[in-house]
Amino acid sequence: MEAHVASGNRAEALRVYERCRRLLAEELGAYPSPETESVYRGLLDGSSGRVEAATMYKTQVAEASALGGLERADQRVPQRGRRRKRAALAGAALLVGGIVAAALALVSGAGSSPKVLPNSVVRIDADTLKVKQVVPVGDSPDLVVAAGGFIWVEHHVLRETLSYSLRNAGDRTLTRVDPATGGAVVVGGGLAPCGLAADPSGDVWVADCYPADTGRRDNVVRVDARTLNFERTWQVTGGDGFYRGLAYGGGSLWVGPIFGGVPFESFLTRVDPRTGARRTMLLTHGPPAGLQWSEGYGDLWMENFRDGSLTRLHAATGARNTVLDAAFNPAYGVVDGDAVWVADWSAPQVTRLSAIGRARPRRISLPTGNPLVGVENIAGGAGAIWATMPGAGELWRIEPRTSTLTRVRLPYLPTGVATDGNDVWVTRQR
Repeated sequence: MEAHVASGNRAEALRVYERCRRLLAEELGAYPSPETESVYRGLLDGSSGRVEAATMYKTQVAEASALGGLERADQRVPQRGRRRKRAALAGAALLVGGIVAAALALVSGAGSSPKVLPNSVVRIDADTLKVKQVVPVGDSPDLVVAAGGFIWVEHHVLRETLSYSLRNAGDRTLTRVDPATGGAVVVGGGLAPCGLAADPSGDVWVADCYPADTGRRDNVVRVDARTLNFERTWQVTGGDGFYRGLAYGGGSLWVGPIFGGVPFESFLTRVDPRTGARRTMLLTHGPPAGLQWSEGYGDLWMENFRDGSLTRLHAATGARNTVLDAAFNPAYGVVDGDAVWVADWSAPQVTRLSAIGRARPRRISLPTGNPLVGVENIAGGAGAIWATMPGAGELWRIEPRTSTLTRVRLPYLPTGVATDGNDVWVTRQR
């Protein structure tokens, strides 16, 4: 791409990108690297780039027809020949990617921030609040978790509520992002994710939500971080809805109902992750949306979306304590030391409560320009509490001790947030 640009042939550079993108998607199930995407976006800047992009599109239509013919002919090639061909194509793609990365290392200016793209996960330095890395992923990324040295992203989970169409899980996917390389791989196996939690081993637990007419059952699956194999699969009935609270703590996997359906079901399931043994308990408040484990105190915290309350369950004794009026619609929370922080979907605010003793709520307003937006997600780590506000295009940094607020403006819709070391990862929807 850089070589074609240097020779004045931008249209051919754009065609090279498209061939690379298609090859990676078809042969490896991956996406172009952030460096390659950066070159591509640079080609599209300016009127000439847009004209050439239109020309490239017309060329792609003709190329796609020709490619279709080649693919049909390839079906008659012996299986061993096809494997060799695909291996050669994959090797060529990796070689091209390495050449592009090396060229960019020479031509890129030091300290420049990558351009934020829609449908991506963005890596932000917690100290400077500068964007360090942008990884394009699939459509509508939302929930994000750091585990096993990877970043895990779910897609098409957080959408409009109270709609049975959300039970159509056909377009929900899970993507694993490698921060070291910027590579993104879609996890196969027919997953229909609606919840995500890290396992102490570094693997991830995925809550599956299937519509009733598919013949498949709602379950939870442990995915090996390295191999992407399914290490455990346990059936946990959930009901209607689109999101499932999921947390690991105290040697157990805690699973909420599939939230967002009708009627509102209020129960909690405790699963032994090794044997699959399950114990279900009814809840007087609820239904719980998010679930968070307090490691230091052996407590499970549940955000009760419908009645605005927050319930603490002590795992050892089963004792429960509910705090009323924790938020208007508490959806997600995070335990950070001796405090619990809760996001409010219906207002630009978060609530802080003590994780021990009497949990008195203290609401912290986020001074956004739009008072009608809510906080979509919240995370703790990297020295702060982080809250996303998609409706305002903002990420907020909250200093835990002083509640000092810092606004980080991000283009597109910042939805999910997670921390890993001194980095903050934010999913960006179109």
